[in-house]
Amino acid sequence: MTPTLASHDSAEAESPAFLHAVAELAQRRGVVTARAVYNLQGTRLVDTGVSLDAALVGTLQAQPLVMRLDECVATDGTIDAARLRKAAADAIRSLPFFAAMAPDDKTRDALLGAVAAIPLPAPVAFQLTLARETSFEQFDHGVLMALLCAHLVREAGASADDMSAAAAAGLLHDLGMLHIDPALLQAGHRLSRDERRPLYVHPITSAMLVDRFEVYPQQVTRAIIEHHEQLDGSGYPQGLAGNAISPLGRVLSLAEVVTAMFDGKRQYPEQRVSLMLRISPRRFDATGVAAVQRLLATLPAPVDEPGPGVAESVQRLQLLAGLLAEWHDALDQTTPDLDDASRTVLRSFAEQAEALQGMLFDAGITAEQLGMLTSGAESDPALRVELWALAQELQWNLIASAHQLQRRWEGFDADQPIPEALAAWGDTVWALDTLA
Repeated sequence: MTPTLASHDSAEAESPAFLHAVAELAQRRGVVTARAVYNLQGTRLVDTGVSLDAALVGTLQAQPLVMRLDECVATDGTIDAARLRKAAADAIRSLPFFAAMAPDDKTRDALLGAVAAIPLPAPVAFQLTLARETSFEQFDHGVLMALLCAHLVREAGASADDMSAAAAAGLLHDLGMLHIDPALLQAGHRLSRDERRPLYVHPITSAMLVDRFEVYPQQVTRAIIEHHEQLDGSGYPQGLAGNAISPLGRVLSLAEVVTAMFDGKRQYPEQRVSLMLRISPRRFDATGVAAVQRLLATLPAPVDEPGPGVAESVQRLQLLAGLLAEWHDALDQTTPDLDDASRTVLRSFAEQAEALQGMLFDAGITAEQLGMLTSGAESDPALRVELWALAQELQWNLIASAHQLQRRWEGFDADQPIPEALAAWGDTVWALDTLA
């Protein structure tokens, strides 16, 4: 068992979010107990062969069970190898970036075979079915992750078994998200300290759900824990850096941010991926980045579509560049009042701010140049898309930095609030979530 998971108490009560999803699935297609459900006191809560409904599922709340609920229930149309293969084939057919991974039938069959070969113990298949029926975006994201992870390790010369292990890690990495209140994931929702905890530990929750089954190698469980870690140490839940992240963990970390761009809500996902990899070279595995860039190079230029104009993107970039400058001002106001340990906590954020500033300079973004871009640039589709993508990426990085600052500060000294100037800066950055 993975050391990080060794202290897990398997007799925890199921989360309200998970029970709510089960009740929703029961209403949609039916859920039946495949075995009796008992609590720790030995009381039989539900008999075998009982169809669950919302009221019955509600009786299970706050009751630690002898066995997890997913080990006791079944439903029709459960995810299996054929359904997984079809979902992956649909993604390859509909998304040019993923189609580029399979330029011929042999490669396509290898990728789809890796996905279809993922072991699916009944409780895991139930969790995936629950995701497909109640949180399709999460299921779709897992399928894209499975494909990209299999592709990345194949590019590095992996065997068919290793491709399937990578696909399994990608498919299952976010099972823990089913156990988080969906309201906490809504855009613009400001998370409290208690609300942030399940989000930051969901990689561990996912790994716990997978670690129950010996069919998954330990490298899969470890990679799932690490899928939000980044090489520069800015990730979570453990803040690992460099070689402390396993090879498969580095694959998942890269695949996580790439596939997030293909959630169906973002314009120009390929351009955003390209820009992200250019401006964040220290965060991801260089071999994987090169493989993604090779895929991007095969894709045609974006079709010019109506959208934000140059003037709007320039205005947002000016706002974001101003916030980046305000970070330095807030840090200057704060630093003299901190001890050496507190300054150490902030040092990595100063380095991130410098990296973001360098990103702007590398892109040729200064106050003077931004002013010049508003004249005559609307007729250049490539420039318009690039400026829009740059604004989106800079905004995302600033928000991520603000969240990371609060998370690391609380981990360092949960009883001492963030200094006022830095807290005010964070409040301003979080408000960016409300921008169109």
